[in-house]
Amino acid sequence: MRATDTRQYHLSHFKMSDTADKEGVDDQGLAEYYEKRKALYQTMTNKADNSEAVLDWYDKEADIYEAQFEKAGFEYHSAFVETTLTLAKDKQAKILDVAAGSGKAGMELRRVGYTNLDGLDGSSAMLALAKEKKIYNEYICCTVGSEKLRDVSDASYDFVFCAGGVSRGHLSLETVPTMLRAVKPNGYLYFNHSSWSAQFPEYSFEKLDHMIEVLREKGLCSSADKKEGYFNRPGEPTTLYIIRRGDGEF
Repeated sequence: MRATDTRQYHLSHFKMSDTADKEGVDDQGLAEYYEKRKALYQTMTNKADNSEAVLDWYDKEADIYEAQFEKAGFEYHSAFVETTLTLAKDKQAKILDVAAGSGKAGMELRRVGYTNLDGLDGSSAMLALAKEKKIYNEYICCTVGSEKLRDVSDASYDFVFCAGGVSRGHLSLETVPTMLRAVKPNGYLYFNHSSWSAQFPEYSFEKLDHMIEVLREKGLCSSADKKEGYFNRPGEPTTLYIIRRGDGEF
């Protein structure tokens, strides 16, 4: 998909259909959400260093994001539950949900029997919503950058995943090694990366593949797989990366 196509695809997500009323869509709430989300998208598109503004958006709009999540078509939580079921046979495995938000993926993992879950997010408002649902054992409010995660020990989790967070304006590609260092040797880090984000040089698939190769050369990654699909919303091309932690030390 060309860059112009991916840009147009995302713009289409913020336009309400003229037939919304006829099709029984909750157009009032969903239209309001799309308007607010459109402002977020424009921030993500027009400014490279915008993580603070994006975080402010989530703090202010946590309630409407929560209320309209399913209607807006987000499905990444389902894909990550399937991946976890494939990788983590032990339901007591220690798992960290990075960019956990209001706990959509964590809640689905709870439903299928995983109980040793921690959630990390930079938005206190989003984490507060997750806490109301009693999803995680630990609620870690901090941002993710190129430095070691605050309040997270190295090699302390069997599995770390990030559903929808590695994206322009959210988590940079430099956070991939940061997340990986929290994984125990032979454990897994998995995350999705959209074609829309990859149109920007600092988020390109080539850059990400190179970063993973460097991790492999350092013994920090023993294997890396990726699957093409729609691991975010229907019709949005996305790549799911699954990285196995090597024995090397950070």
